[in-house]
Amino acid sequence: MKPAPALTVAALGVVFGDIGTSPLYTMPACYAFSGAQPVRSDVLGICSLLVWALVVVVCIKYVGFIMRVDHDGEGGILALLALAAKPRKGVIIAAGALTTIVVVGATMLMGDGLITPAISVISAVEGVGIVSSHLQPWIVPLSVAVLIALFAIQVRGTERVGKLFGPAMIAWFLAIAVAGGIAIAQHPAVLAAVDPRQAIAFSARHGPGGFLVLGGVVLAVTGVEALYADLSHFGRAPIVRAWYGLVFPALLLAYLGEGATILADPKNLGNPFYALTPGWTIVPMVALATVATVIASQAVISGAFTLVEQAIALGLSPRMEVRHTSRRVQGQVYVPGVAAALALGCILLAITFRSSDRLSAAFGLAVSATMLATSIAYFAVLVRALHWRRIFAVPLVGFFVLIDGSFVVAGLPKFMDGAWLPIAISLVLSTIALTWLKGRHHLHAALARGQMPIERALPMFQASAITPRATMVFLTPDLQGVPFVETHRWLCERAREECVVLLHLSPVAKPYLAAENRVVVERLAPRLTTVNARFGYMEAPRIDAVLHACKRCALDLTDPEISFFYSDPKIERAHKGAMSRWQRWLFSVLQRNSRPLPDDLHIPAERRVELGVTVAI
Repeated sequence: MKPAPALTVAALGVVFGDIGTSPLYTMPACYAFSGAQPVRSDVLGICSLLVWALVVVVCIKYVGFIMRVDHDGEGGILALLALAAKPRKGVIIAAGALTTIVVVGATMLMGDGLITPAISVISAVEGVGIVSSHLQPWIVPLSVAVLIALFAIQVRGTERVGKLFGPAMIAWFLAIAVAGGIAIAQHPAVLAAVDPRQAIAFSARHGPGGFLVLGGVVLAVTGVEALYADLSHFGRAPIVRAWYGLVFPALLLAYLGEGATILADPKNLGNPFYALTPGWTIVPMVALATVATVIASQAVISGAFTLVEQAIALGLSPRMEVRHTSRRVQGQVYVPGVAAALALGCILLAITFRSSDRLSAAFGLAVSATMLATSIAYFAVLVRALHWRRIFAVPLVGFFVLIDGSFVVAGLPKFMDGAWLPIAISLVLSTIALTWLKGRHHLHAALARGQMPIERALPMFQASAITPRATMVFLTPDLQGVPFVETHRWLCERAREECVVLLHLSPVAKPYLAAENRVVVERLAPRLTTVNARFGYMEAPRIDAVLHACKRCALDLTDPEISFFYSDPKIERAHKGAMSRWQRWLFSVLQRNSRPLPDDLHIPAERRVELGVTVAI
């Protein structure tokens, strides 16, 4: 375990990049959303809204309440779902209203992971246009180059990236704090924005614009979900220490400092952040901002990797390659397929939108929708898992939902300006996730119906005069029957002369499981044994872990002559289909392109036997 200061520095490098670079683009977005003017009352009102958004959303909601709830150290919206869900046979979570809400929120977070790198990098590189107008045409090409470099280093893993980025983020927060503090000292009247009455007066004075400004204000709390999603990477204490010790004070000084520059000269509204560092200081600030925005992107990218790993284990995503990048810290992963998709999407967004102003509308809605879904999942956890009385849970979560819902509604009018993007991403990914969840449920049920019931199979595996020649291991979704023997006659004849082990991989609603609890071995007959191998939703299922656990239970399956039999299902329409035609088609496509289970388990190719099975669903 790393010492606390080292973990805090690493957390600064991975977790806070997104929320830490929001001063680059938030202030102009607030004016664009509300139609406000760079006059004293409006400046104070918007600064007050930003200050209290940080206090209420980050300090109170997330740090004060939600981050105190973890699932054996795991955080994030899907961890909340696993904690609140009522498990059913063979699955951790089942389809339902809560699952749908959480899936929509989680896919919005994936949209955030796509938009954040693009808007953050572009907003920083736009500073070169201030340095020299001749550099304006280079903003997009430079942004693309930075994005390519960012995704190229992802394979190194969160732990190594954190070591690299932590000191850089400390320099960033100190720089914006000093710059903001100097601006405030020159125009201390901006400190009146700390009074929440300024925010209330602004909203009342601007009518619809006073509400729509929330679509820009929410950009100040972008990345707050990363604080929770990356909980397993560092733990709550280092994240909280970093927030109150450096990040929160620096952000307050930066936002109030930007307000002070606008009070000093309304023309600074064009780019109030770089107005904090006039003259020769602007060049090093542009360079530092570019580094910081690369780190900002890291926060949501690492969160997206964690989210996908959780989704696979919870049955919400087809299997894909997941690499664990740290031997010492659980939960740090790299997903090559997701990294490639995010990289391509970010580059396309940078080329298409070409400015941070145009991307801000899309960005805010993705963040607010995820926060709203998190609040609803948090309520389910309070009531179902923590057993709070509703009389206490409803007012608390109702307050959170009111704020998050206001952010969502305020962002909807910008639908045609870019807010359609996260909605479209969420629609596609949610459809895939819910179809996969439903399809896997029906597939497992159909495979179970095609098995020979244990009661009928037992006589076949009683003692015989023939000494068993070998052992066959059948991967099965249900231990109540013996698969394959009724559909593959040759296998039935072979099973009569050999030992058979039924191996079932059972997901559990816990992130991790102790090695001594890995398997449950039960001998049903002299030549028939069942093994229930259990893995948490943050663990990589590996056959070696199962074999070692079985050996401790006096069942040795390490002989290289032992073969593992598994199904290759061919899906067709049932007479009374449980799925609609389009869902069955989509599930079939997903099934065919899913990473094979033996690949995930790391079963050697020489020990695999794939059996075709027709399944009607």
